[in-house]
Amino acid sequence: MVRDLPASVGWTVTDESLGEMSVDSTGQAGEDATRKDLLEALLATTRALGGPETGSAAAELAEAARVHTGARTAALWRRDTQTGELTLLMPVRDPPPRLAAGAGLAGRCAEGARMLLEVDAGTAVDIIAVTSTDPDRAGRTGAVLSLPLVAGDTVLGVLQLLYESGRGFDPNTVLLAQVLAAEGALALRQQGPGEANTLHSEVEVARAIQRSTLPTQMPAVPGYDLYGHFQPATYAGGDMFDAVQLPTGVFLLLGDATGHGFGPALSAMEMQGMLRVAFRLGASLDEAYRHVNNQLTEDLPDDRFITAFMALLDPGTHSVRYHCAGQGPLLLYRAGDDRCEWITPTMFPVGVMELAETPVAATLEMGEGDILALISDGLFERVDAGNTEFGPERVAEVVRRGRHLPMAELCQRLLDAADAFADGIAAADDVTLILVRRLPDAENAGA
Repeated sequence: MVRDLPASVGWTVTDESLGEMSVDSTGQAGEDATRKDLLEALLATTRALGGPETGSAAAELAEAARVHTGARTAALWRRDTQTGELTLLMPVRDPPPRLAAGAGLAGRCAEGARMLLEVDAGTAVDIIAVTSTDPDRAGRTGAVLSLPLVAGDTVLGVLQLLYESGRGFDPNTVLLAQVLAAEGALALRQQGPGEANTLHSEVEVARAIQRSTLPTQMPAVPGYDLYGHFQPATYAGGDMFDAVQLPTGVFLLLGDATGHGFGPALSAMEMQGMLRVAFRLGASLDEAYRHVNNQLTEDLPDDRFITAFMALLDPGTHSVRYHCAGQGPLLLYRAGDDRCEWITPTMFPVGVMELAETPVAATLEMGEGDILALISDGLFERVDAGNTEFGPERVAEVVRRGRHLPMAELCQRLLDAADAFADGIAAADDVTLILVRRLPDAENAGA
């Protein structure tokens, strides 16, 4: 059942499958606490859309709409004002789905320039396109609120909020959705079709540059199995990793710059590049850490920093010397005791303050069958519909159960377990992993 909704709130919809969904403009919107929450959400979104990372405006808008309205998924469509065709901007799909003028709920919303509410949208063509990465998801989609992004008399796109069956709406939720749609229209208006095509090309270049800095393959280390994986939440991410064979051992790096998008990605790449140059010039791990930290303290804005784990693995002695700069939690599985230890930070994040003296690295020993799991917080913080995090305990259990697997397979099991737990909720942060396993001597001898 689809209802056309007026531009202002003050309506009620009742459906057997959904229960009563009501929006009443005479409700409790005047309460101070509610108004404060609404204004804070609006302010946060306005800052995000008006920030320096304009290339991620679509991602910022969709994520803000999802979080602040309680939606399971938020979709953003751009409308070609000449043909009426809609192109999906968020969630990111490759290639992006397109809808003919008037097709689907989004097309009807754009054609009529009115909000639409569909209480059972499982078979709508646009909703199937949005949820295409999860075939079972489309059939379980409940209510969908579609809002036109209007600038003057022109519809520039559509914002869609997807909910599970049984989800109700209050006046503040719909009001906030309307405000976000208005802001989205302004963001799209500032970026015409020509600029959008240019931005898309620049995004592809930025993504290619970022990926080019990551290892194409992990070093082949006798007696060890190494695997690395990077999965950005948006086109470019603040996470990065590195693994390089040096004369002094295997250098391992996991970094996470604050924020998402191009700015943090550049910060992460800057740290990675400086560390590589430092090692080429013969710096020790400790010296490289101090000089890079001090340089980034000068370079980064006051509200930016990078959490990082940087280490040297000596495969001869099976020791790992490391600095853990605010990165965590990091897991060390002990095969001999079948238990997990957690590595805690040894230092504040990189770029926070200058170091006057060179710090001394901490050391851990790798026993036979031990696994060092360097995982960014994007995996730990995957959430389900109830906003419960995947968490360290679940990560530890997957690692413990997969302790005998090749690290590439263990990585996939971790990703699959987090996806299954989230059950369709997209990752809000980058996910990066470096898995290092010391092979048991018997297993290594048979290799």
